[in-house]
Amino acid sequence: SLAIVAVAGVFLGIRTTFTFASGPDRLLFAFEAVIIGGLGSLWGTLVGGAVLGIAQTVGATLSPGWGILSGHLVFLAVLLLRPQGLFAKARRVA
Repeated sequence: SLAIVAVAGVFLGIRTTFTFASGPDRLLFAFEAVIIGGLGSLWGTLVGGAVLGIAQTVGATLSPGWGILSGHLVFLAVLLLRPQGLFAKARRVA
Protein backbone atom coordinates (compact mmCIF):
# COMPACT_ATOMS: atom_id res chain seq x y z
CA SER A 1 0.00 0.00 0.00
CA LEU A 2 2.96 2.31 0.52
CA ALA A 3 3.87 1.99 -3.16
CA ILE A 4 0.36 3.07 -4.17
CA VAL A 5 0.61 6.11 -1.90
CA ALA A 6 4.02 6.99 -3.35
CA VAL A 7 2.75 6.79 -6.93
CA ALA A 8 -0.32 8.85 -6.01
CA GLY A 9 1.93 11.46 -4.40
CA VAL A 10 4.07 11.70 -7.52
CA PHE A 11 1.02 12.19 -9.74
CA LEU A 12 -0.40 14.77 -7.33
CA GLY A 13 2.90 16.64 -7.40
CA ILE A 14 2.94 16.65 -11.19
CA ARG A 15 -0.68 17.78 -11.50
CA THR A 16 -0.86 20.46 -8.79
CA THR A 17 1.34 22.67 -6.71
CA PHE A 18 1.83 21.28 -3.23
CA THR A 19 3.39 23.32 -0.45
CA PHE A 20 4.01 22.51 3.17
CA ALA A 21 1.03 24.68 4.12
CA SER A 22 -1.44 22.53 2.16
CA GLY A 23 -0.84 19.46 4.33
CA PRO A 24 -3.72 19.97 6.80
CA ASP A 25 -6.22 20.29 3.95
CA ARG A 26 -5.08 17.02 2.39
CA LEU A 27 -5.08 15.36 5.82
CA LEU A 28 -8.73 16.30 6.34
CA PHE A 29 -9.69 14.72 3.01
CA ALA A 30 -7.72 11.57 3.86
CA PHE A 31 -9.43 11.34 7.26
CA GLU A 32 -12.84 11.70 5.65
CA ALA A 33 -12.03 9.00 3.07
CA VAL A 34 -10.98 6.55 5.80
CA ILE A 35 -14.10 7.22 7.88
CA ILE A 36 -16.42 6.95 4.86
CA GLY A 37 -14.85 3.63 3.85
CA GLY A 38 -14.68 2.20 7.36
CA LEU A 39 -11.79 1.79 9.76
CA GLY A 40 -9.64 -1.25 9.11
CA SER A 41 -10.74 -1.71 5.52
CA LEU A 42 -8.18 -0.90 2.82
CA TRP A 43 -10.68 -1.32 -0.03
CA GLY A 44 -13.22 0.68 1.94
CA THR A 45 -10.73 3.53 2.15
CA LEU A 46 -10.25 3.36 -1.61
CA VAL A 47 -14.01 3.47 -2.17
CA GLY A 48 -14.34 6.25 0.43
CA GLY A 49 -11.78 8.33 -1.45
CA ALA A 50 -13.61 7.74 -4.71
CA VAL A 51 -16.96 8.69 -3.15
CA LEU A 52 -15.43 11.84 -1.68
CA GLY A 53 -13.80 12.78 -4.97
CA ILE A 54 -16.97 12.21 -6.97
CA ALA A 55 -19.00 14.27 -4.49
CA GLN A 56 -16.51 17.14 -4.72
CA THR A 57 -16.49 16.99 -8.52
CA VAL A 58 -20.28 16.99 -8.76
CA GLY A 59 -20.48 19.87 -6.27
CA ALA A 60 -17.87 21.88 -8.18
CA THR A 61 -19.80 21.25 -11.40
CA LEU A 62 -22.94 22.74 -9.87
CA SER A 63 -21.12 25.76 -8.47
CA PRO A 64 -17.36 26.31 -8.10
CA GLY A 65 -17.65 27.11 -4.40
CA TRP A 66 -19.61 23.97 -3.60
CA GLY A 67 -16.93 21.39 -4.38
CA ILE A 68 -15.39 21.04 -0.94
CA LEU A 69 -18.72 21.67 0.80
CA SER A 70 -20.41 18.79 -1.02
CA GLY A 71 -17.59 16.44 0.03
CA HIS A 72 -18.04 17.43 3.66
CA LEU A 73 -21.81 16.98 3.39
CA VAL A 74 -21.37 13.45 2.04
CA PHE A 75 -19.00 12.74 4.94
CA LEU A 76 -21.59 13.99 7.45
CA ALA A 77 -24.35 11.98 5.74
CA VAL A 78 -22.30 8.78 6.03
CA LEU A 79 -21.65 9.55 9.70
CA LEU A 80 -25.37 9.99 10.32
CA LEU A 81 -26.59 7.00 8.31
CA ARG A 82 -23.77 4.51 8.85
CA PRO A 83 -21.37 5.62 11.61
CA GLN A 84 -19.14 2.54 11.23
CA GLY A 85 -18.43 3.38 7.57
CA LEU A 86 -19.49 1.72 4.35
CA PHE A 87 -17.17 -1.31 4.57
CA ALA A 88 -16.28 -1.60 8.25
CA LYS A 89 -14.84 -4.90 9.43
CA ALA A 90 -16.98 -6.85 11.86
CA ARG A 91 -15.81 -6.83 15.46
CA ARG A 92 -16.16 -9.58 18.00
CA VAL A 93 -18.01 -8.61 21.12
CA ALA A 94 -16.38 -10.10 24.19
